[in-house]
Amino acid sequence: MFRDFFLLAARSIAHRKVRSWLTIIGVFIGITAVVALISIGLGLEKTINDQVSDVFGVDTFIISPEGTFGPGGAHADATFAIDLDHLRSIDGIQEAAAIRDETGFVQGSPDEAGDSIKGLLSVVGLSPELLTDFSSFIGDIELEPGGRNFTATDRNVAILGNAVATRLNATVGSTIEIEGQPFEIVGVVVPGEDDAAGRQSGGMMSYGRTTEDTIYVPYDVLLDLYGPADSVLVTLVRVAEGTDVDEAADRVETDLNERGADIMTITYTDISDMVGTMMSTISAFLAGIAGISLLVGAVGVMNTMFTSVLERTKEIGVMKAVGAKNSHVWLIFLIESGMMGLVGGAVGTILGLALSWGASALLSRVFGIDIAVVASAALIAITLAGSFALGAIAGLWPARRASKLLVVDALRYE
Repeated sequence: MFRDFFLLAARSIAHRKVRSWLTIIGVFIGITAVVALISIGLGLEKTINDQVSDVFGVDTFIISPEGTFGPGGAHADATFAIDLDHLRSIDGIQEAAAIRDETGFVQGSPDEAGDSIKGLLSVVGLSPELLTDFSSFIGDIELEPGGRNFTATDRNVAILGNAVATRLNATVGSTIEIEGQPFEIVGVVVPGEDDAAGRQSGGMMSYGRTTEDTIYVPYDVLLDLYGPADSVLVTLVRVAEGTDVDEAADRVETDLNERGADIMTITYTDISDMVGTMMSTISAFLAGIAGISLLVGAVGVMNTMFTSVLERTKEIGVMKAVGAKNSHVWLIFLIESGMMGLVGGAVGTILGLALSWGASALLSRVFGIDIAVVASAALIAITLAGSFALGAIAGLWPARRASKLLVVDALRYE
């Protein structure tokens, strides 16, 4: 019986080709917009999560000043106090590395006249482990020819930003003084494109300051120059094998806060959850706007079905006269409206995915941003089922009206 109902509905749609396709167009325009926006949103979320996963892995978390993570976070230069030795002693912690910022009195190399530049400059201490165990966070530090990065045994050595090296008249192999202590220059950072905006150079994290004007020294050296660390920018922590990273992060946060450190821990799960919530909110908002066109499409389906009921009034009377029940008539018209929604959904899904693919390709070509295109089976199935439901709901009133027609009145209708 249901097979016959679907055949009758399909025959009716095919018989009124122009009107049916105009109605379907109203549906698939809305479906196209919704699918494209959701697909782009899911793709952007996947891209961000993949990039974060590449950096964090499954065993690493960050310690930052309280309030850094989330809306209205702390300033990029916010610092906190931490004892790395104590941190490493906490259960489940395998390794820790930190970036510390100080303002130091620096004296450059003498020029030909014997004069040297003196002044206060940013001195950043980097744990050697940043270049080994946590290299994915730092990136590749590109140094000028002849330069090298820190090693675990280095003490009074420094890497200079390009601009500060010029001002201090320093090159690889020369010596400068920081707080009266001599430091050998082992590298000069190659200026990067982002330095004009003060963000990043040569892959080295800058945390709100330009790397061009920064002096980098081994982290432990700052302990000798300035005492215990109370101006740490960020700390990276790797947990021991088999340790749950979220549990370890909570344990560290509780321990350090009890010791008076105003810090918070950030894991991959925290970032993934925030990205997911943010993208879901944006996608829902945009899909809601696109849903207005779906409402227009639903009104079009309802209008078409009302017209169909009027045109087929005598046909309805004949069906009832030969034994069709009210529920049969109701179901025939309901299936017909649902099929129009389903066809519109199928076309809209194809166009929506094509549109999201085109948008991804355009962003990649013009801005160099690679966004994954998500075309999951769940998205397609939900879209098609929703399209059929949309059409069926829009056809409820016309179908009920058709099912309530009296046989005598329907047969006499002209």
